[in-house]
Amino acid sequence: MSSALVFLGWNHRATPLDLRERLAFSPERAREALEGLFREKVFSEGVIISTCNRAEIYGVTELEDGLTPLSRFLARFHGVEESLLLSTALSGRGEVTVRHLFEVASGLDSMVLGEAQILGQVREAHRRATEARTARTVTNRLFQAALECGKRVRTETELGSKPTSVPGIALSLTGRIFESLAGCRVLLLGAGETVELTASLLVDAGVSDLLFCNRSPEKAAALAAQANGRTLPWDDRVSAFAHVDIVLSATGSQEPVVRAEAVKKLLAHHSRRGPLLVLDLAVPRDIEPEVGDLPDVYRYDLDALGALARKNTAERQGEVPKARSIVDESVRKYEEWLLGLSHVDVVRGLRGKLEELRLAELERYSSKLGKLGPGDRELVERITESLVAKILHGPTVGLKEGDPSERLERAAAVRSLFRLDRLDGEKK
Repeated sequence: MSSALVFLGWNHRATPLDLRERLAFSPERAREALEGLFREKVFSEGVIISTCNRAEIYGVTELEDGLTPLSRFLARFHGVEESLLLSTALSGRGEVTVRHLFEVASGLDSMVLGEAQILGQVREAHRRATEARTARTVTNRLFQAALECGKRVRTETELGSKPTSVPGIALSLTGRIFESLAGCRVLLLGAGETVELTASLLVDAGVSDLLFCNRSPEKAAALAAQANGRTLPWDDRVSAFAHVDIVLSATGSQEPVVRAEAVKKLLAHHSRRGPLLVLDLAVPRDIEPEVGDLPDVYRYDLDALGALARKNTAERQGEVPKARSIVDESVRKYEEWLLGLSHVDVVRGLRGKLEELRLAELERYSSKLGKLGPGDRELVERITESLVAKILHGPTVGLKEGDPSERLERAAAVRSLFRLDRLDGEKK
């Protein structure tokens, strides 16, 4: 059964950014792709995960080599040569697929080891597929188990306890200066990926007053719209230092965009309400180092953050074996459930369950049955055995009918209704 479960994907490890951008799926395009795969009978169920670092499709196929028609379809769908698509693709069947998704949900496959955002992205992908009715018995249980695995890794290990991304580490420094980020006003200079990620982290931390400033007003406005923030003209960037609590800069400028002398003059004529934290995440540096010499101004650049990043990364690496142990256990449980969906296994389990109940009832009334003669006791045995056989006939026939997804759905329903499913530790 597990051989019918496949995945094909592209991520930050093997696929260049420009190609990942071409292979990305918006929610609408993901639904279009899955509908096409259903229409061409490549998949009978499926889910697509698409983030800035990955585009992956998971599904159930009844084709002997389901990955080939899948790659051909996606090459047509995205307008990408199949050879280019396959040269950077990750793929798998059966248990390989299960393990890969569980590692993704656990943050073990992320660009930043243990990052938390991916679990929400996996949950959102599952939600959209459920609404579109493309996540069915196998993939529905697969993603539920992946989310459970990811949550266990988050709560039972320290894999994601300390930030390792530059923006995450930079923002962790705010706790040394401010009691809470929620009431802070933040100025963000630049419009690249670092600023975008930082804005997302700030919003998650409860910051509601974000100012975006970039040479391109259009780019600043686009980021502000995403974070429900405001824009500031580029020429006003220095004057804002008098009114904000945090400045984070990550432009692509080859020269400093903020001079120390300009900030010194500004602060000499404008009293501040508290300390100013300046985070310079650009290479070359955006903000002259001498800014950090000004009273009540705390400045950090990439050199200052690098040692902390390396320390946190090393500590996270030490948690990887614990996380992989949780993944191993989760994969084993899911594979047990999946293998149990075969028609023969379900019927065998149901027969065993009914036979157990039959014998228990005979034992319950053994004192009364003991008054019967040998012939009458044998008749009772035959009647109860016949009753079990008649009850089994309907499910046995029903489990063979319908398309593959319908058969799997019925098998899962029988296992659940008769408590044959031991994924959660239940005994038959």
